[in-house]
Amino acid sequence: MLKKNRNLETNSFVLKDTTGKPIRLAGPHIAVEDLVPLIPPTAYRAVTVGDKTYWTFTLAVRLPGLGKVRLVVSFKNAELTGTYAVLVSNRVDWQAQRILTLYVQRWPIETFYQDGKGHLGLDEYRMRNAEAIQKHWCLVFVAYSLLHLDCLPSSPTKGSLPIKTIGEACRQQAQALMQAVILYAHERLQLGQRAQDIFGYLFAKQQPVLAR
Repeated sequence: MLKKNRNLETNSFVLKDTTGKPIRLAGPHIAVEDLVPLIPPTAYRAVTVGDKTYWTFTLAVRLPGLGKVRLVVSFKNAELTGTYAVLVSNRVDWQAQRILTLYVQRWPIETFYQDGKGHLGLDEYRMRNAEAIQKHWCLVFVAYSLLHLDCLPSSPTKGSLPIKTIGEACRQQAQALMQAVILYAHERLQLGQRAQDIFGYLFAKQQPVLAR
């Protein structure tokens, strides 16, 4: 996905208005966010990916530092209102349909990396051994899978959307864990156990269990 403040080289493409006349662009560069309002609504085409339809405009342009690329501007409605996505591919021979399809397929990978790093410590391992790092990743994958299931409706159907985000699920699980710890500590105190013993048990460094 391309940032909307990214500049395009104006001499690398021709943008036409509703009458088919070229639109004059001042300067050697134009930001994507300044280009989109100039695109005539009639230039957008409906593209269906799965069970969803997007309205897209595509253009081969040149990006400073990247060279020739294909740009795809995509809206979620025919009125072209609300937010829009700007996709970019170095496959200038691809059409908007193919680029958008691959983007939709790839999006869950992007959200996994974002949630994994933001909430589950995917990139915060402190091990130097390759096997230990792999185990850390596996734990993150398992945690993400369980949280993802927690985000789905109780009776999900095809195309069902999550009812909450991974971040919300993490916060709910953290709250539930804290509540369980407090209730456990309260119960042990009621039974006469000393506070320092309870906290020593709860927060003691775990020792590996050796197989007998």
